[in-house]
Amino acid sequence: MNKEFNNIMDRIKNLREFEVQYTVPETFNFNGPVPFDMSISAGIAYVKVIAVTLEEAMLKVEKYFDGNEFGE
Repeated sequence: MNKEFNNIMDRIKNLREFEVQYTVPETFNFNGPVPFDMSISAGIAYVKVIAVTLEEAMLKVEKYFDGNEFGE
């Protein structure tokens, strides 16, 4: 097996689900699909994200709300 394949398999094995809380910007509008399981209450989004680390999950949510619809 090559190193790239092993890195991908290691990443898959280490994926976890995190719940990230994020203050929804007042200017945010839903445009297209929502790639997360999410609920919003009182301006706070509660977003379930699959990632390797909490930091990665938070980054995906920030990118989504900044306009990159899939947080990548």
